[in-house]
Parts: sequence; C-alpha cells; structure tokens
Amino acid sequence: MAVRNTLGLQRSRLTAALVSAMLISVSGAGYAADPAPAAEGSAAPTDIDAVTVTGSRIKRIGFVTPSPVVGISSEEIRSTGAVTIADLMTTLPQLSATYTLGNSTRSIGTAGLGLLDLRGMGTARTLVLVNGRRHVGGLSGSTAVDVNTIPVELIERVEVITGGASAVYGADAVAGVVNFIMKKSFDGYEVRAQTGDASEGDFSRSFVSVTGGNTFAEGRGSVVYSAEYSKQDNFGRNDRSIGREFLLSMPNPNYNPNLPSSQSNPQRVFMGPGGNSSISYGGTFNAGGVRYQFNEDGSFRRTRYDGPRDGANTCVNCDFVDLNSVADLQPGFDRYSVNTMVNFDINENHKFFFEGKYTKTESEFLAQPSFDQPLRIRRDNAYLSPQLAALMDANGLNSLTDRNRMLQVSRFNVDAGRRGENVERETQRYVVGLEGYLSENWSYEVSANYGKTEIDRLNLNNRINDRWQAGMDVVRDGAGNLVCRTSIDPNAINPNTGVRYLDLSRQGCVPFSIFGNGAVNPQAADWFNYDAVNRTKLTQKVFSASVANSSLFELPAGGVGFAAGVEWRKETSEENTDPLAAQGLTFLNAIPNRKGEYSVKEIFAETTIPLLADLPGVQRLSMDLAGRYSDYSTVGETKTWNVGLDWAINDSFRVRASLAQAVRAPNIGELFNPQTQNFATINDPCDTRPGRTNSVNTAANPALRAQNCAALGLPANYVDTYGGNRPGVSGGNPDLNVEEARSFSYGFVWQPEFIEGFGLSVDYWRVNLKDAIGAVTAETLATRCVDSPGGIGNDFCAAILRAPAGGYVDPQGRTFPAGSIYNWTALNENLARSRRTGVDIEADYRFELFGGQTSLRFVGTRLISSREWAFQAFPNEYREYLNYVSDPRWRASLNASYKLGQWRASWDMRYIDGNLRVEPWSYQSNPGQVSPIRNGSYTYHNLQVGYKLPNTGLDLYVGADNVFDKDPPLNYFGESAINSNYDNIGRYVYVGATYKF
Repeated sequence: MAVRNTLGLQRSRLTAALVSAMLISVSGAGYAADPAPAAEGSAAPTDIDAVTVTGSRIKRIGFVTPSPVVGISSEEIRSTGAVTIADLMTTLPQLSATYTLGNSTRSIGTAGLGLLDLRGMGTARTLVLVNGRRHVGGLSGSTAVDVNTIPVELIERVEVITGGASAVYGADAVAGVVNFIMKKSFDGYEVRAQTGDASEGDFSRSFVSVTGGNTFAEGRGSVVYSAEYSKQDNFGRNDRSIGREFLLSMPNPNYNPNLPSSQSNPQRVFMGPGGNSSISYGGTFNAGGVRYQFNEDGSFRRTRYDGPRDGANTCVNCDFVDLNSVADLQPGFDRYSVNTMVNFDINENHKFFFEGKYTKTESEFLAQPSFDQPLRIRRDNAYLSPQLAALMDANGLNSLTDRNRMLQVSRFNVDAGRRGENVERETQRYVVGLEGYLSENWSYEVSANYGKTEIDRLNLNNRINDRWQAGMDVVRDGAGNLVCRTSIDPNAINPNTGVRYLDLSRQGCVPFSIFGNGAVNPQAADWFNYDAVNRTKLTQKVFSASVANSSLFELPAGGVGFAAGVEWRKETSEENTDPLAAQGLTFLNAIPNRKGEYSVKEIFAETTIPLLADLPGVQRLSMDLAGRYSDYSTVGETKTWNVGLDWAINDSFRVRASLAQAVRAPNIGELFNPQTQNFATINDPCDTRPGRTNSVNTAANPALRAQNCAALGLPANYVDTYGGNRPGVSGGNPDLNVEEARSFSYGFVWQPEFIEGFGLSVDYWRVNLKDAIGAVTAETLATRCVDSPGGIGNDFCAAILRAPAGGYVDPQGRTFPAGSIYNWTALNENLARSRRTGVDIEADYRFELFGGQTSLRFVGTRLISSREWAFQAFPNEYREYLNYVSDPRWRASLNASYKLGQWRASWDMRYIDGNLRVEPWSYQSNPGQVSPIRNGSYTYHNLQVGYKLPNTGLDLYVGADNVFDKDPPLNYFGESAINSNYDNIGRYVYVGATYKF
C-alpha cells in the first residue's frame, strides 16, 4: 500500500522512511527497501529526488548521515498548541531549558529571549540555522539566536543534530545544530486563532496568524507569506498559591547531633511562613542590640520573633520579607512577525530564492524594587518622631558627621516603585541566492545573508542613588518648611557615601520620609526614578557558495558524494548604555558602552565514500569525511574535521558512528566587553553553620579549610551575616583563544520487518570540551582560596576582598560586616573544561487501531555524566552534576496520537527523573543536610483534541497543558536556570480554530 508521511505528501516507502523515520520519528533511521506497490485506488508513488539532511551538504538517496538526527514536524508543533517555538524545543531531552520565557528575566536584558542549549553546554555552543543558513543573534555581544523570532506557522520541520558539526557549518556548533526548515510552498490561505488561560491568577496567552501562498509566472514561481501575532500576560509569583507559602530551609529543632545526619535525622527542614527579617517594606533598624520595625504610620515597634531563627536575618512566624514575592514568574510578551519566501525557476537548471523576515518582540516584567542595607539617617532629620529621636539619643545614634553613629535603616523600597525592564527587539533578516545544476551531476548554491537585530531596553524605575539619598535627608528651613538639606546647604555631605551631594541632586529636590511602608510619596519617586535607556545593534553578513555532487565517480560499492564551498561572515555588536547608569550613579549595575566586531573566511569540503556493498552482513558500508579551515580576524586560523561510518547490515538494522573535532571562537562580548560592575551570590566557604551547601563542614578537607580561614583573620565560629549579592568586577579578555571539543557517538537503528511501522534507535554520545571560555564564579574563587594546600598566598585569594575588623562601607554606602566578602574580580579566560556523556533512545510505532491511525513516539536521554572542571589544569578536580536538579539522570517524552475520520487526539507525557536538590558532592559529604534533599520523579501530561468540519475548511481544537495541575517541587518556581525543567504556570487550557480557504 502507499505510504503517507506526517507532512501529508504521498511518497514511496523509501521517502517515508527518510522523512518520517529520520526527520520526525526515529532519529537517523532510514535505510529502506525498494518502493512498495501502490494500494488500489491510490495515486502511484513517484520516484524522489535526493534529500539533504542536517549535518551534511551532500544530497543522499537510500541512506542517511552517521550522526543521529531528531526532529519535530509542523503537525507535532500544532498538536502542542505552541504559540512560540522556544519553550516547545526545550522539552526535547537533548535540550536544556536554559532560556525559556519563564526564566528569561534572571539577567539584565534577557527578558523574552528564547535561546537553545544543546546538552546543557551553553547557548553560545549551539548553532541555530534557518534552512541550513545562519541567523543573526539576539543578545548583545553574542551570536546566540533568539528562536522566539522564528514564525511558528511557517515551520515545516525542525532537525536537531547533536555533537560536533563545526566541519560542516562552522563555529558555535560545538554541542550541535538546530535547523529550522521552513515551508517553501503553500496553496491558498489559512487563518489560525488561539487563546487560553491558566487555572490560577490572571494569566492568558493569545495567538493569531494568517498564512498564504500562490504560484505565478505560469507556475515557475511560488511565494509564501505569513503574519503572526502572539501575546501573553505578566504572571507574578503571588498569583500562584505556591508563591504565597513563604517556605525556607531552617535548622531542624529535632536534630540529634549525637547521630549521623541523614534524611531521618536532617540538620535542616523547610518551615514557613518565613523570610528575611533584616529588611522590610517600611524599614528596620537596630538600636541597643534590639531590632525594630517601622509601622505604616511611621511609628515603630520591636520586630516580632514568634518562631525559630536562623542566624541574624532569617526567621519563621516573625516580621519578615520574601524578597521574591513581588517578582514576575512570566514576563508580558508580545510578538509581531511578518515573513515571506519566494522561489522562481529561471530555467530548468537554475532557481532564484529569497527569504525575508521582520519580527518585533516586546517584553516587560517587574521584579524587586531597590533596596538598601543600610540607609543612614542624621539625628536632625525633620521626619524623626520624638520617640525615635529619644531612642537614638539613648543609644548614641545622634552624630551629625560620624556615619557609624547614625540611625541605619534597612529597607525594601516597594513604595518607591518596583524595578523591571521593557525590552523591544526588532529583527530583520534577508537572504537572496541562486541554486541549481551546473551540469547533470553538479549542483550549486550561492547566497547572501544579511541580518540585523536592534534592541531598545528601558530599565524601569532605575533609581538615581544620590537623588534618593538627598530626598530623604530632610530638614526644616527658616520658615519651618520641610526641605532637602541640599536646598539650604549646597555643600551638604551625603552620609551614605561620605562625599558632597551631586549637582543633579540639588535642583528640584523633593523631600520624603522613609519611615513606614507608603512613606515615599509619588512626587518624590518621579524625581529620583527614571527609565534608563539602553540601545544595542547587532549585524550579521554572510556570503557563501558551495557545489555538490552525489556521485562524483563510481566505486564498486556505489558513487562517491562530494561537497565543497567557501564562506565569509562578519559579526558586529554595539551597545550604548544610559550615561547615568554607565557612571554607576543608578541602582542598576555600572555598565559602560561596549562594541566589537570580527570577520572570518572559511573553506570547507566533505565526502561520502561507499566502502562495501551487497556482501553477507554488509548491505552497505560508507564513510563520511568533512573538514573546514577558518581564518578569524580575532583568533587566527582554526581547523575542524569529522569522520563518520554508516553500516547497513540489512534492510532492518543499521549501525553508525562519528568522531568530530569542533571549535568555537570567542564571541564579541567575551573578547571586547569592558570590565564592569557585576553582582554575585556567594555562600561563604568559611561559614561554620551546619547544613549549608558550602561551609567549613562540607569541605573535602575541613581542617585545611579551617586553617586557611583562620589565616584570613576569621574566628573559628565565623558566621557570614551579609544577606545580599556582592559587587564585583567581570568583563572580556581580548587575548582569548578558541575552545576545542571532541565529540563521539555510536549507535544503531532497527526497523524490524516483522513489526510493521516500528523503529528504534539507540545512540551513545560524548562531548568533551577543553579551553572552555568563561569566568570563574565568585564563590569558586572564594572556595579555592581557602582550599589551597599552600595557604592563602594564591591568586584566588587575591581576587577576593574581605572586610577588615570593624566592617567596611563601600562607595555606594553598602555596609559589610567584619570578615565578609565585599568585592571580587573574575574575567573571561580559557581555563575550564566540560564533559557530557549519555545515551539517546528513540522509538516510533505507527499502526491502525479500531479503524484509525495511531502513532506512539518515545524520545529519551539517559545522562551518564555531566562534569565541569573550573580549572582544566587540575584534571582530578571536577564537579559531577549528574543527578542534580539541573541534570536529571533521565529526561524523556512519550507522545501518543490517534486519528479517526475527522477526529484527532494527542496525549503527551514529559518525564523528569528524580534528582538532588543540592549538588551531588555536597550530598556525598552530608546526606542529611536538609530534608527533603531529593525531588521525586515528575510526569507532566498535555492533551489536545480536534475536529475538522467536513467540507468547510474549519478545524476546531481544545487543549490543556499540565492537565493534572502539578506544582513544581517544594519551593521551586521554575524561574531560575537550575529548576527551569519544571512548569511554573500550572494547568493551562486553550481553544483554537484554523480556517483554510
């Protein structure tokens, strides 16, 4: 009988095997027998042209590349109800959920980005292509592609090849390639609309698209065009019940120190409601060893502590603040996209093609407000109540000049306006080219590719620090009016910085109080807040030309395939930051302007050589060879190569293997970003409290660490009491070199004849990256400093600054207790190493059931190892992340679909294996540090049911994601890179309709 593939095109059995098995179902499966005869009454199957598969430029018939390919079809995309493609792609086990909409707001300027991360090796090491060609980047200083700009409705299929593909496609393909293949033809017009809501909060998503296509010039030309609009609302943590539990890890009151710590005798447990008591919406302060809290009316009281405490700052059943309760889980996101593709046959041998796109995305999110620890208030502040003034006098907090003898208020400034970002990205991309045949066997392609991304970012409510501090420094003038001190004393000293107030703070100063939530008046907020403007422009120019011959000459086993070409590419990036922010005058990081560019000239070639054929046990054995030479304007010459074997034993069983060397040249940001202020969370390795993930007790050699901590001047019972992120310096390095990776894979494809419609592939893979570019984390620097056998006279300690006795106040007024880390320095270097190993399994089974067509598809990855070396010079010092929450042992999906007449239904299950909540090495040293220390396994269920009204062109559907409304694991919100595998929306139900005419 004739075979119909998932794209709806009737083809021979060979084509069905190639397209449905290789591209959609079994990854890389695809050696098939001769075409089967057509079923009675159906159209006769036709011969096919050779096809080009991601990972090779050689068109092939009858076999596929040695590297495994997995993919998603347009039909599968629609069955998920996806309105943007990035979040759907990250559900594939091969891809880590590093940048989804739900966790894209964790860094400056990344809200709304959808970046792909194969094998968890970094977004910069995953090459994204559109129709086999490069796409301009979406992030300042990077070539990482924002796939949220890819139009959903024009995708024909997506192909993913993992492992080194640099020899075929160039740099950035260290972990592999994701190739979006777009529809080249479309007949008629189609309108699709969809909307849906979450079961909690006021969160909705909507989508509408119009797609059309037609032929012209008597069929010689075709054009496809599409316009899309999608929208989603902001979704805050407090919109979900789990966001209002306020749970935190606390010392276990029932812990028995006489027994080993374990899950039955844990050192810490989760309690709530609780949070940080060192700061509050209305302000807190210490006087006479007692912590006080301001009420909304400006009066004050002792801070309430009715439950247990953990150190000086954390408590349960007390007056606390959850610092993340005001943050968004999902940003507001609008996407507008217009795309067109034109193909025109100049004659029977030559074709002109054009691709054009314009996409605009707008992302907005709100996060934490500004915060201060502490603000210094002089004794003559006009807003002081008599009671507060008396308390200050009684405790010696009445100095007008000594900053240490003033009232010091810690405050979470919600009433001053929540900070956030509004990011508008415009992406344009244009490709023109010619393709065709130079002779009967020689094909060619020549193309020019230009892309541009422009990013306008507003940092909302970016406080001008000096104005904020001037406005709260309030006195009375000669008439008894409340005025800013700067209004009557032009030389007034800012007690928070110790220097004279800036000129910009003396004109138009609006006085206000900070005593109590709501004390900051809107007029003052309008004066000290402003929306800082940041503008970025990236461009990409690519010129490429290639030729190919599927049968250059004949060997006894078949024809030798060959492809070769040249390419020139130029990348530029320029970011102009707000002048005040660049000078460090605002609450935002001090980020100066940055720019850079590079170009690369390349030559590449590949061949496929049939070695044996039609022998016992060898139906076909072929070898693939590929190589690329590149010359970068920045790092000079590089060479990459690839070797692959494909062995078809018989019609049903095929073995494949590949070995490749890949490179990645440093991107513009890594090379040219200036050294700028940054902030980092540091778990101080010298902290002595039990149950912490990084402390003296968890060191590999606790005695050595304790000795080095003592050498730093820290007491034996040191407790780090600083509660915020620590400022430091990070930046680029123009002396960087390329990264190099070796990738290896081998596996088999089995399509047994006795199980019609079934296919199975199993592939082992390994990617080993050396000279990895990156900056050592501040915590790693601090830890290496005190774990060095040679003492503290090392480079790591030199990069970490600790407060002296009596503490330290930095130029921005931040106070650091004695011994605490107050600054660090970490620049980009080629010093790290990464290694990932695992097994990919994919199975596809298609069969008839009760008169309908059934399809089952399983895709899973068994991670064997996920190792990171902070310093490759120390090969025995690595951290194994396998089984950590970011690297579960298993990730898999099972997709079931059924079609009967006009009805269809799909049920998708996504599985995440149980994992550790703490790093594996920390678990090994202390398996009872916290309970629970493990997350159980998770399975998410998604459903869609559709019906196509006969003879109308109208198709209706309804679907639900996270059908059983499964919450993330305890105290997870899916908004960070670590726990981003988990859904943070909850049950989401949608309805939609498609009308084709």
